[in-house]
Amino acid sequence: MPISPAASPCLDSISVNAARALAEALQTIDIKLPSMRGEGEVNGKAFVHLGGCAADEAFALAHWIRDHQ
Repeated sequence: MPISPAASPCLDSISVNAARALAEALQTIDIKLPSMRGEGEVNGKAFVHLGGCAADEAFALAHWIRDHQ
C-alpha cells in the first residue's frame, strides 16, 4: 500500500486520533503496542501503523480476541 506523499491534514488528524483511541482501548486490557502511530494517508484513507510489539503482547491480544468473539 503506497503512502501518499501529500497526506491531507484532516486525514493526518484522523490517523492520530484513531491510533490514540486504539491505544486507550488496548490499555484497558493491559495491552500496549509501543510503536503504533497515526501514519497519515494510504490510498485516500486515514492510516494507523500498528507497528511491532513483544511476543507476549501479541499472544495476550490474540487470546483476548479469541475469548471475546
